Amino acid sequence: MSRLNREWHEANPMPKNPKPEQRMAWHAGHAAHCGCRAMPAGVIRLFAERGLPVPEQLALKGATREEG
Repeated sequence: MSRLNREWHEANPMPKNPKPEQRMAWHAGHAAHCGCRAMPAGVIRLFAERGLPVPEQLALKGATREEG
């Protein structure tokens, strides 16, 4: 069963050549709305370097995509 939230992905493309803050924002939204994959280690490191909590990830919970 796919956990890809196609609607979210289509409405929220990753910016081309994103700055670290843009990557963090995109992945935070992705973590909340799609369970297709875990957050990359490099993005987790960006949160940690800034002393910010890593957003909860649907992919790690084994949940299906959010409806609504």
